[in-house]
Amino acid sequence: MSDIQVFIQDFLSRATKGEAEMPPSLIDEFKEACGQALEKQFSREPREFRLRLSGIGKPLCQQQCEQLGIEQSFSYNAIMRFLLGDLVEAALIAVMKASGVNVEAEQKPTSITLDDTEVTGTLDVIIDKKVFDIKSASPYAYQNKFGEFGGYQKVKDDDPFGYVVQGFSYAEGENMPFGGWIVMDKSSGEITVCEAPSTQAQEKKEALEAATVNVRKLKKTKRVEKQFKATDEIEKGEPTGNKLLPRECGFCGFRHHCWKNAKYLPKHTSRAKNPPYVWYTKVVKNAHT
Repeated sequence: MSDIQVFIQDFLSRATKGEAEMPPSLIDEFKEACGQALEKQFSREPREFRLRLSGIGKPLCQQQCEQLGIEQSFSYNAIMRFLLGDLVEAALIAVMKASGVNVEAEQKPTSITLDDTEVTGTLDVIIDKKVFDIKSASPYAYQNKFGEFGGYQKVKDDDPFGYVVQGFSYAEGENMPFGGWIVMDKSSGEITVCEAPSTQAQEKKEALEAATVNVRKLKKTKRVEKQFKATDEIEKGEPTGNKLLPRECGFCGFRHHCWKNAKYLPKHTSRAKNPPYVWYTKVVKNAHT
């Protein structure tokens, strides 16, 4: 368990017993951060595309869609998910500062140069001369990516949001190591720290090379370059004939630009009474219709 986690858990344990309080100054800071989060998520001003460290690790096709002004399609509750992420970040920063974690900077603008182009962003926190990113996660992602059954390599191997490139890019902007991710389970409120490797020269090199490739291609964008292919749905070792949307595309607000026939349906191969829903790009066989 990291020192950050120890400090947080100790403070919250004492707070539940009435033995620790949140300083008024931190309460005021949290109130201000909440207001800023509401303004950010409910702003009507159109957002112009620019290269950002927060997005430079995302799939190239997703960034190209944004760059070309293609309209995103989100469910009505998406804005609340985004808002929740902002509020979790503000709350964790307040808790860490109150617990005695050495938060040296927060919400700090930074930048790096990639392919002769300045790319800017705002890092979450610097703690003990390391850059950390704050995330909220579903129970599954918390446990299997960041928590007990996860770890840095799990995040790297399944990274549709570009978290690894994002983290190392922020760290490069400050000429500091990347510490990893401070993560809260959105359901249980549990908090963990998923630490980046202590030896990370090669990891940083790979991340910055990937970011540079994306910047180089984005500077020449004329159309969306589709990055992923649909996969076969398998049942009892054989293809069903159905095609599944690539996992990376399931999280993308531009999915219908690349997959115009995509449908969100009960999983054909599930025999559960209430089967999970998945994205299909082609359906020839469906057990739930």
